[in-house]
Formats: sequence, C-alpha cells, structure tokens
Amino acid sequence: MPQKTTRIKTVKPTKKEPSAKELEQLYWKHGLSTRKIAANFGVSQKPVLRLMKNYEIPRRDRIEAVIRGCRKYNKNPFSGNINEKAYLLGLAFADLRVRKHGYQIDIGVSTTHPSFSFLFKKLFRKYAPIRENPYYNKWTKQHCWRLEAQLHPSFDFLLSPKLVPKWIIENEVAFLNFLAGYSDGEGIISICRNSKRCVSFVFAISSEDRNILFSIFQGLKNLGFHPTFRVLRSAGDMNEFRGKQLVYKKDHLMVRLKRRADVLRLLKILPIRHPEKIKKRKLMFELGDRIYITDVMDSWLKLKDEIKSNVNRYVSEAAFELLDR
Repeated sequence: MPQKTTRIKTVKPTKKEPSAKELEQLYWKHGLSTRKIAANFGVSQKPVLRLMKNYEIPRRDRIEAVIRGCRKYNKNPFSGNINEKAYLLGLAFADLRVRKHGYQIDIGVSTTHPSFSFLFKKLFRKYAPIRENPYYNKWTKQHCWRLEAQLHPSFDFLLSPKLVPKWIIENEVAFLNFLAGYSDGEGIISICRNSKRCVSFVFAISSEDRNILFSIFQGLKNLGFHPTFRVLRSAGDMNEFRGKQLVYKKDHLMVRLKRRADVLRLLKILPIRHPEKIKKRKLMFELGDRIYITDVMDSWLKLKDEIKSNVNRYVSEAAFELLDR
C-alpha cells in the first residue's frame, strides 16, 4: 500500500510589530490608512488600532480619514467666493448631475457641445482632475461626451434642494451670478423673426423647475425688467422626440424677455461664461438697433452654422474614440 503523506501547511511569516515611532510616521507623515498599515505587516486592521491606542497615537477624524483613503489625486476645497458659489449653484440646478459619494461630491454632465465641455473644465479643473469619456446615448441615438469630477466635501452646497436660497435673492450681484449659471445650462439667447421683415432679440429660460423660474421671474422684475412667465406644456401633454412619444410629468415653463432694450441691458450685466452664449451676446451688441432681417440674419445664421459645425466635429470625435477602444 502506498504510504500516506502528511501535507504540511505553510504559514506566511508576518513582519515585526512596528514601534510607536514607526507606526506614527506611517500614519501621519506618509498618510497611510490603518488598513494599509495592517496589510504591510501582514495582520488585520484590529491589531493596528490596538497598537495605536496603546502607543497613544491620535487618529485623524473620520472625514479626513475617508478623504485620504479614497483619493488618488489632490482635491482642493471650495474657494468660498460667494459669487462663484452662486454661479455654480445655478449651473448645478440647471445641468449637472450631483451626488454624494462617501465624503466626496461627485458631479457629472453629458454634452455634445465642445463649448460646454470647455466651460466644465475651466470651472472645476482647479479643484480636481476631470474625466472625459465618450459614450453612445441609446435614447438620443447620438455619440456624446461624459465629463465627471470628484470634488472636496466643501462642495456639498451643490447638493442643496432646488430652491433659490434667500442669500441669493437678497443680493443683486449674487442673483445675477446665479442667473448666469442657470442660463449657461438652460438659457436661450437668440434672434428670431417677429414679422416678414423684422427680427427680435430673445432671452429666455425654459425648464420644469417652477420654484426656480418663479424666483428668476421675480428677481428680474425687482431689477426693473419686464419678463413674462408662462406654461409651454402642461403635465400630461404629449410630445414627439426622435420618433418616440413623450409625456410631460410636470409643467414645462418659460421665463422670457421680449423687449430688445431689456435683453441688451440684461446681457450687459449678466456674467455668463458659456463660450457659445458669449459669442451670441457679442453679435447682439454689434447688431445693436438693427431690426430688419436683411441686416441681421446673415450674421446670425453664420454664427449658428459655426456652432453646429463644432458640435458635429465633437460628436464625430466621440464616435472615433469609441471605435479605437
């Protein structure tokens, strides 16, 4: 009969228990988490925590520990500037996806406009790295770009409920910055025909955020403008989009300035940052009091074609990028 062999279980040797000085340097000087320290010494986290207690090594507070443990790159805290805060809050309410991820604030947006991509990077790259990835949107049947960033916990104000805060309503400059941010996301700056021969300048905001739009409506009135506020589509109405029937779950609303003098005065004091909207504003200032289609529409259509061409190129870049992966 073959003789049975006894299998000997080998145990991986653990490293020597760290001294108080060594443990303190790993934890505070090098910023390692207790889990990583434990892994280095081949033990579980519990003995490391016990040693720290015995050595009387103070621990980081929970927020700082989580940030250090999960971050790969530096994330700078928010500047604290009240006007920047108002602008970012308006933009977030209009167009950004914002959620809490541990103690970080995740933000993201999908776009086909390179100008909006440029704006997103300019606003947030000083605070955290930006990820830009192409994807195919099955709903719109179009290639797009998704931009994301993980921000410092001091950006938690972006998680606020969709209501214009009192500190913005009561501060004219903060209100204009909030309106600029919301307009860069949901605003319309346009020139359209109002008769067979003439055109009108338009500034409008369209969304389902009734409370926000009503606050903007009241804020514009307080500044001496003459806005209108109306329902474009009622909840339950049907609308066709790319061959599919959509049902509005909420009223779709619009705040609009119709008077050319109002539009030009607002654009003069509104700190918009979206490159496309800045170009439109510049053209409106150049056109000034011209009202006839023959004097205006060629320049306006040329600008629209330029924007469309940039969008098409950006979409194509997303498609080619996906093919290469």
